[in-house]
Amino acid sequence: MSSSFVRPTLYYPSSKLKHLLNDPNTIKTLPAVVDFNAARNPNYTFCVQAEKVKTADGESTTRAVTISHREFRDGILRCQGWLLRTVAEMQLPITTISDGVTTKGPPVALLMESNVGLAIHILALMGLGVPVLILSTRLSPLAIQELLTTTGTRAVLTSPRLERVCREGVAGLDPASAPAVSIYGRQPYGAFLSTQEPLSARSICNAGHHTDETDLQVIILHSSGSTGLPKAIPQSHEYFVGHAACYDLTPSEAEGLNVSTLPLYHGFGILAMCLSLSVGLTMCLPVNSVSSAEALVDLFTLLKNARSMMTVPSVLDDLAQMETDAGIQTLQKLQFVAVGGGPLSPPVGTKLAAAGVPLLNHIGATEVGALSPIFVPKPAQGDKYDYRYFRLRQDFDIDVLDTEGGRCRLVGHPFGLGAPFPIQDQLVRSADNPETDFLVVGRDDDVIVLATGEKVLPGLLEAAIAQDEECKVGVMFGRGQFEAGVLVEPRRPIESGDRKGGERFRDHVWEIVKTVNEKLDAHARLSSPKSIIIVTTPGKAIPRSSKDSVLRQEAWRVFESEIEAMYQELDGYALSSTPGVDTPSMINLDADLEGGLRDLVQNNIGWRIPVGQWADDDDFFELGMDSLQALELRRLIATAIKSTTTKQISRDFVYRHPSILKLSNAIRGGDAAANTTSASEMDRFIAKYAASKPPADAGHVILLTGSTGSLGTHLVQHLSSLPSVSRIICVVRKPSSPTTTTTVSPKDQLNATFSARHMSLPPEIWTAKIDVLQADFSKPAPFLGLVEPHHYDNLRRTVTHIIHNGWPMDFNRHVSSFESQFQLTRGLLHLAHDIHTYHHHHHHSNLSAKPPVFMFISSIAVAANYSSEPQSAGACMVPEIPMPSSRCPLPIGYAQAKYVCERIIEDFAAVHGGDGGEVVTKYVRVGQMTGARGSGMWNTSEHFPALTLSWLPVDIAAASLTDLLFHTPSPSPSPFPSTTPLSQSTPEIYHLENPLRQSWDDILTALETNPTLASKFSPTNTPGPTRLPYETWLERMLAAPDDGDRNPAKKMAGFFQKEFEHMAQGKVVLGTEEARRCSPALRAVGIVDAGLVGRYVDAWRAVGFLD
Repeated sequence: MSSSFVRPTLYYPSSKLKHLLNDPNTIKTLPAVVDFNAARNPNYTFCVQAEKVKTADGESTTRAVTISHREFRDGILRCQGWLLRTVAEMQLPITTISDGVTTKGPPVALLMESNVGLAIHILALMGLGVPVLILSTRLSPLAIQELLTTTGTRAVLTSPRLERVCREGVAGLDPASAPAVSIYGRQPYGAFLSTQEPLSARSICNAGHHTDETDLQVIILHSSGSTGLPKAIPQSHEYFVGHAACYDLTPSEAEGLNVSTLPLYHGFGILAMCLSLSVGLTMCLPVNSVSSAEALVDLFTLLKNARSMMTVPSVLDDLAQMETDAGIQTLQKLQFVAVGGGPLSPPVGTKLAAAGVPLLNHIGATEVGALSPIFVPKPAQGDKYDYRYFRLRQDFDIDVLDTEGGRCRLVGHPFGLGAPFPIQDQLVRSADNPETDFLVVGRDDDVIVLATGEKVLPGLLEAAIAQDEECKVGVMFGRGQFEAGVLVEPRRPIESGDRKGGERFRDHVWEIVKTVNEKLDAHARLSSPKSIIIVTTPGKAIPRSSKDSVLRQEAWRVFESEIEAMYQELDGYALSSTPGVDTPSMINLDADLEGGLRDLVQNNIGWRIPVGQWADDDDFFELGMDSLQALELRRLIATAIKSTTTKQISRDFVYRHPSILKLSNAIRGGDAAANTTSASEMDRFIAKYAASKPPADAGHVILLTGSTGSLGTHLVQHLSSLPSVSRIICVVRKPSSPTTTTTVSPKDQLNATFSARHMSLPPEIWTAKIDVLQADFSKPAPFLGLVEPHHYDNLRRTVTHIIHNGWPMDFNRHVSSFESQFQLTRGLLHLAHDIHTYHHHHHHSNLSAKPPVFMFISSIAVAANYSSEPQSAGACMVPEIPMPSSRCPLPIGYAQAKYVCERIIEDFAAVHGGDGGEVVTKYVRVGQMTGARGSGMWNTSEHFPALTLSWLPVDIAAASLTDLLFHTPSPSPSPFPSTTPLSQSTPEIYHLENPLRQSWDDILTALETNPTLASKFSPTNTPGPTRLPYETWLERMLAAPDDGDRNPAKKMAGFFQKEFEHMAQGKVVLGTEEARRCSPALRAVGIVDAGLVGRYVDAWRAVGFLD
């Protein structure tokens, strides 16, 4: 029968369909497809609807109601008539004669069960040109309220079963921000599919129902709410025509029935309806979209001619787990079983694939549409299709962008949006079909940000739990905490009173966790079995959306009390990783405090440095302590001293006192060290390390430190491209653990870093210009901590320029924990002096003619409070000069330590600069850097954002720093006269940031008009993002939840309350006159135009920063 189906010619905007743009026979809307089928395929079956009926003897049974395409069209016409008579708030489109502009009325919402009746209502409203908001039956009243408010909906059609939740949602509307909403009872589909005579060949398409692809007031879908309240997502007619074209099926493959358990209020469910309209793949809907495995098997038995299925993972899970093989036997007979909406459990997928079930992985994005074509897998014909991968459709304009670590991502181009949309899924390519088949390995918005600022990707652990036969699902948590935990729902329920069963299951899960822990970064590991919460409460399960995806944030909310109790228990829990060692309560801290603390570190936190290779005054973090070890040590100390003191051990206790001596002093002195002012600490370090003369045995050098970071790799790339540069020596930190063994050389490791950033150097450059040395930065004296000290002499003889770029990016550390950095800075300065001394004594004319150059990469955070200094006299420009006092840096260890290093350099320059010109010293306060221009990505985790509207791509920053490194005073004319005296007795000081500034109005205008933001904030094409008075914005930000991902501004609440207006109104501007005078690259930087703002917004959206 399907061979007689006449397929409509569809058109939607795509570079692949340009030849159809002006074809008068193409169809551009689903209502027009309905009209086409009523005329060309009138008797062909559109849908088979299963329904419950009573037999003559009162028994319940299931029957199948067949609906042809003409009957479907007639039902839509009857529904349109009922809507026009009933819904007073409904407004048809109005076209103005003078300018031809069509204006649509407010949306009408549908909240009803998913059956053919919902399809009739949807197409009726689409054909009338009335925007329709489709609501999931799983939405809470609060979620309904949110969607009604943001879309401006005026009426809701609902079913008797859902009327209560609908009324609760409407009752909560704020009259001040949302219009009044009326509620109407929907008509059952039988009222429209009567046995009356067919209607005349009328069209369901009202004039003005379609304008163009920019009309997003057609259907408003919504997100699942997996990251919070659902968001309205308006779509155009072209969006659904794109669904109708999402197939690769021959006429014979489109025969038979396609059983869909998918709700029609989500994109995947709509796909089944669209395929029935476009290729005659007849949709069959169960009595309920949520059906038992037994009911589905009975339905397939009733239908006889079902040949395919579209469903979600949980349904296949139930079918695969049936006690008999009836479920698998039913699936084995089908041409394909398309599964989507969430990941299929690996054990279930393996079981079904092994049984010969033709699984088809489908993926889509509500914002973009269906991304995988529906097709029949043909392994017998050589198609190497693996069900774990999805096949990317080729008729859409979808970009595949390679990212770090061998992964890639998709960027779609939603119809009518006018801007690309990065899809959140992280993908890897198939080895067999790398251009078309992709595996989903995670999502950007899955990232959990701990209290330390470290990020945890939960995919690896959650996938391992999902693969286990005893586990149903696992959900990691830990946002804003110092470590992560995991919720685990067992496949077979465990009674809440079954303590032994719960402990046995926890032990089982802990074995999974231990295996995965070995593959995770230290901060992402679970610290103990107590970090596992087993879901045992009756009636309480990990929540899922109607698409079967886990609602992560809703799960955190539902289990909030259990999570809080777990962290309280962990706070009183101490680990002992080595059997037989003393527990903390057995260690006598009073008798030998330092020895007890040393034992805690050495034997209880996975410390890998042998006894005798570290001392009591060594900084833990310079020795390689990670955040999880710091957390464990803090718990151990708290437990050990609990019986002898009431002292509270703060969460950052180990960060404040990062050595055995500092810990012991803090414990004895009641944490007096924590009260030491940062200013006095900075002054002490300046006095200690800004010595006038280098010690005779000092010597620590490097051409480039920090070569593995973003700026460092771009410096290596740019420097190596210059003919005047003959060699680059990168000094990298040696592994902190002496037990680490690897056959990979430091140079190969650096090359791997380049590859991970999608950067490369020609092989001949690696061979001829790049050297890599290892050093122990925690002990930079003597010889800079070089693993092979004899290299120091070679550096002394050959190096001409030093760039000190390496710096620990840990913003929890206090200034006292940066002491090894002060030692390293001083050591590098003394290396520069040794270079001068060597060439002066050996009369190497080619090198002694110019003194060695030392450049330190500082931060604009050093100058954050310059304007408050008495000397500044309220100056609005921060000049490129030394900061006058230790009050200028931001009050965090990172900025204060950079200030200390600036002062060390200034003191050194006063002794070794001047007329003698022994060493040229420079430091550059670097501002906010964005991603390289080629990638378009900007790291949203940067800790000093662009408070002065001055953004600089990192590749330009590297080129500018190179200009400054090689710059020497010149009498040649320049358009930028020097504003500070040039003297070798003081360092050359520069500010590196984009010197081109604009008013807030310029930037806000660019943001307001950005299509991505306009779509996000204005789902119904009402005016875009609204400007608020600063005081109003501040109040709303402070009142919002403490969620580091969804409300990142809350992390800097103090700054916004105290400093922002001062910084952002142009009262403080970083001067860049000297930097521009010396750097052609910086002088060539362009303004922040709307295009650049758009790329930033797209990049932020790509990593979930705006979700």
